[in-house]
Amino acid sequence: MECFNARNALAHFISMIYSQMKFSFGKRKNIESPKMNRNLSSFLIRNFLRYNSTTTNFLPKYLATKILLDAKRKSNLKFADLATKLNVNKVWLTSAILGQHPINENLSKELIKILNIKDSGNYKIENLIQTLGSIPDCRGLVNTSVTSDPVIRRLQEFLDVYGDSLKTLIKEEFGDGIMSAIDCTVHLDKQTSTIDNGKEDRIVITINGKYLQYKHID
Repeated sequence: MECFNARNALAHFISMIYSQMKFSFGKRKNIESPKMNRNLSSFLIRNFLRYNSTTTNFLPKYLATKILLDAKRKSNLKFADLATKLNVNKVWLTSAILGQHPINENLSKELIKILNIKDSGNYKIENLIQTLGSIPDCRGLVNTSVTSDPVIRRLQEFLDVYGDSLKTLIKEEFGDGIMSAIDCTVHLDKQTSTIDNGKEDRIVITINGKYLQYKHID
């Protein structure tokens, strides 16, 4: 499975690099200091992609996400801009970029072109397209405390899959803040649609919450 392979590769890489750094800098007393650990973490993140690509053609989804997000930052495009250019739903695209949905080959190629992503020494575009088109093995977040009630479980599943995307969009479009769960209104409506000469009932949930900005102390 992808998650298993990615964890194994990352664990092996961290062990290898950490051992090398301790060997090289072992005489320094601050090898275990918080600052040193932060520097080590940054170093690991920057170099894992290169290590992974030299040992296997496998490109984990979270690394594909990092490539897209890095290119997005450089482009100064918002998720809404990308969605408009690709003519797709904004929330879906955000979720797909964050690894929650597969992106078909044509859409992946368009996205890569818009973000001006090129082959590098660390990865090939064909591997990136293949990873973007794969179904995620670890969709959503692991939460063992979810109730057994099927309705509540489906709502929790929705938050697992789309919660990080909504959080990312709130931060991008509003700023550093949250949606209030107190100053808000929630509506549930029944919508009946006609599909293939038949009727289909759909549930429409609308949450209208006040935006709350975090206060920063200078």
